[in-house]
Amino acid sequence: MLDLRAHDRLVPFTRVTEGMVSAAELLPGHRFVACTMVGRYGFDDVMVVESVEPPSGVRPGHARIVKGGKLVRGAIELTVSAHDGGAAVRWQQDFGLGRLGGPALAAAAFGARLGYRAVLQRLLRG
Repeated sequence: MLDLRAHDRLVPFTRVTEGMVSAAELLPGHRFVACTMVGRYGFDDVMVVESVEPPSGVRPGHARIVKGGKLVRGAIELTVSAHDGGAAVRWQQDFGLGRLGGPALAAAAFGARLGYRAVLQRLLRG
């Protein structure tokens, strides 16, 4: 699935600061932190692996990662399945941003969606 060491600089302005491990070491309960900084300002994105099921035969792989930082909240559901000699990736995310609500949250969620799409496209090409 995901190897944090290989993709530490995949997200612009962000790097893993705690809990960097190989894909084989991503087990339920594993905690990692990604720090996003622009200039002197930044925030930590605290994540905990809730479940991991590697693909097996025709069964797709699945992971759930919960974001529980002070600013970024929510969960990521990632499913990878075999498809026409390659793989199909499904990424679903609940997104919360601190105490933001209404239009500010909608704008932040839209920006996050664009960012995740770009990162996933880069990840899948590499």
